[in-house]
Amino acid sequence: MGFLNSLLLTIMRGLHAVINNYAITIIIFTVLIKLVVMPLNLKSRKSTMRMTAVQPKMQALQEKYKDDQEKLNQKMQELYRKEGVSPLGGCLPMIISMFILFAMFYAMRTFANEQLVTQFLTFYHNPTIDPATLTDSFLWIKNLWMPDSPFATYMPDVQSLQLVDFDVWNSVSANLVASGVIPEALNFADRNAMMAYITDVVTPFIASDAYAPYVAPVTGLGNLSILGLIRFTIYEHGNGWFILPILSVLTQIFMQNMTMAQTMAANPQAGSQKTMLYVMTFMSLYFCAIYNSAFALYWVISNVYALVEHIAFDKYFKSQERKAATAEEVGI
Repeated sequence: MGFLNSLLLTIMRGLHAVINNYAITIIIFTVLIKLVVMPLNLKSRKSTMRMTAVQPKMQALQEKYKDDQEKLNQKMQELYRKEGVSPLGGCLPMIISMFILFAMFYAMRTFANEQLVTQFLTFYHNPTIDPATLTDSFLWIKNLWMPDSPFATYMPDVQSLQLVDFDVWNSVSANLVASGVIPEALNFADRNAMMAYITDVVTPFIASDAYAPYVAPVTGLGNLSILGLIRFTIYEHGNGWFILPILSVLTQIFMQNMTMAQTMAANPQAGSQKTMLYVMTFMSLYFCAIYNSAFALYWVISNVYALVEHIAFDKYFKSQERKAATAEEVGI
């Protein structure tokens, strides 16, 4: 995973150096990743179609050897070899997608942490700057590195900065010194030193007149709760409208509805895949709601691409079937 994480980071940094826009970089990068794994998806789709075609034979074997499990397993394996299919053939792209998803989670976290520290330190040492010039916006989202939500501030708050590793503070501040943005680099020895800095420097500055307006809650809506269990705050300068989390769920549902029938037809016993799809839907809402908008954008674009690819594969295979049927009619 370490190699994959580093590779994705390197590619994204290279793309951004050319494009100079993080949102467009993420969109292009997502499409490129999907194009790379498309041959695997195509192979998986073919495997799924072959599994569907042999279902009648599999059901016949299950009926014939229903009282002899050992014999049934043997005959099923023989059928798989004869037909050149595998019940796990459709799982490989899903596993690869999971690895890429986790690697992207790491990459987006790394980018977000670097950008949040850059934004805070730049504004801390230059409080007359318009903070909107420090953030990376995208359509309705003011800052890609904070969640797309009215329940999140668009400027870094204490909670988001506390989650950044101390070595990120050190490296980012060193780069800012080299660029002439801030006068002195930070040199935290460990996390305890970083937390002391946040307590003594970051928290008071965020509470100051220069910064507080950008993290202030809407009057009267500062501490809402649902049944006293879930607490949230609506901010005056919220970072978005919760659109990406909603889109992530909708696209996930559309995608799983399109693929579920096909998967279950090929392998009616694939209950674990069905469960995983529902888990992924919940994960999409959870991560896209609490994590940075850049990762949510990646997730949505990834789902949209998967939907388009699924439709394109359908048309391709139907075209192949028509050609085969025509060839058979003319005796080819």
